Amino acid sequence: MLFKLAAITLAVALVAGAALAHKGATGVIAERMTAMKNMGRELKAIGDMLVGNAPFDAAAVVQHADALHENCHRTTILFPPGSIDHHSRALPTIWEKPEAFQEAMQKLHNATETFAAAAPLNDRTALAASFEQIRKICNGCHQTFRSPDN
Repeated sequence: MLFKLAAITLAVALVAGAALAHKGATGVIAERMTAMKNMGRELKAIGDMLVGNAPFDAAAVVQHADALHENCHRTTILFPPGSIDHHSRALPTIWEKPEAFQEAMQKLHNATETFAAAAPLNDRTALAASFEQIRKICNGCHQTFRSPDN
């Protein structure tokens, strides 16, 4: 039950936050916000299937896992120096502590890669554990590198 609540909370926060902040952003800032919004959408779809809010579809999990990993991969290059903007919730800490941010992004990249590799095996227990790892990494990064909702 706790996993279900955490998955739903993460997905809603990602999608809602991205939608609100996206207005007015341009260039690389809009690109990264779109990639983050897409990751939120993929996480919501996967989470809904894992907790029973949507029918479990193994092929769809694979598609969402691949899209999640691809968006994560894209995001790793979308925080160039000086790309802070009031439309984005990205905190200056990203550019003040670039090594820590890159380490967090690499952890997420590795976790989404692991999830994407596990998805075709259709082991729901392993998928749930891997999804939980992604959720924890996302939450940790957001606590450190993203401003709270206004």
